Amino acid sequence: MRNLGLFFTGVLLAVGGSLGSPPTMAYAITAKDIKAFVKEQINQKTKEEGGVFKIKDVNTGQEVALEFVKVRLVRKVPGHGYFADVVFRVQGEPEKFYDVDFWVKSQGDKLVIMDARIHKYPTKMEGEWVRRTVEPLPWWWMLAQEHPGKTAKFKAWEIKAAIHAHVAKKVKEGGGVIKVKDDKTGEDLTLDYVKIHDPVRKVTGEGYFACADFRVRGEPEKVYDLDFWLKDEGDKLVITKTRIHKEPAKEGNRWVKKDRYTFDEEKMVEVP
Repeated sequence: MRNLGLFFTGVLLAVGGSLGSPPTMAYAITAKDIKAFVKEQINQKTKEEGGVFKIKDVNTGQEVALEFVKVRLVRKVPGHGYFADVVFRVQGEPEKFYDVDFWVKSQGDKLVIMDARIHKYPTKMEGEWVRRTVEPLPWWWMLAQEHPGKTAKFKAWEIKAAIHAHVAKKVKEGGGVIKVKDDKTGEDLTLDYVKIHDPVRKVTGEGYFACADFRVRGEPEKVYDLDFWLKDEGDKLVITKTRIHKEPAKEGNRWVKKDRYTFDEEKMVEVP
């Protein structure tokens, strides 16, 4: 292999809300089923939005209006669901394309969309628009870069998957955003998920650890860095703690992230 009821989380998507009732699955799911399901949901959301599919660009925090082109491919990640890579073009700018990955899972007898994430975005190079892959790669694409022989109980992509699933659940509960209580100020923060950082680490005595960026809803230039701790319980990873690691602070005319605390690097090892 090579960033509900239904919901889209704003990227976790700002196209949130119900997309209608997913189909009942009474047979083995195929790539054709996933393609048809994703296309149906895109068509429905496009009608609701007046002829475009809206999504937040993870790089800018700004919403872009897209037009569906095609479902390029579908891949299955055992234990995690299906991932449909969909090509869109920017409305009014047909030379600019985005690739958006839709994460689909089977829950009971229904298909649900867990999230949709930009995988490639348009950038201009030597006068032409090309598609650039987001960094870091979405966790489901990290599988392609694994090498045989690794012995870690959990891989980095599995830790990211557990965090992503946790965030998606919280976003659904928050009505399209993740709500976090600032333990320093007491403020209730309303945030949009952006991305999980590399690398993922294991912390002595604490379990696994990774951090992720979240933008303040309505103020995309203000970004918080949240830390997530995970421990393995049998064959699954469980989030045990979430804490604000960095907060937005104004320096001149721009917002930067300032540390609230630091780590002892000697007690941390990178997870492959």
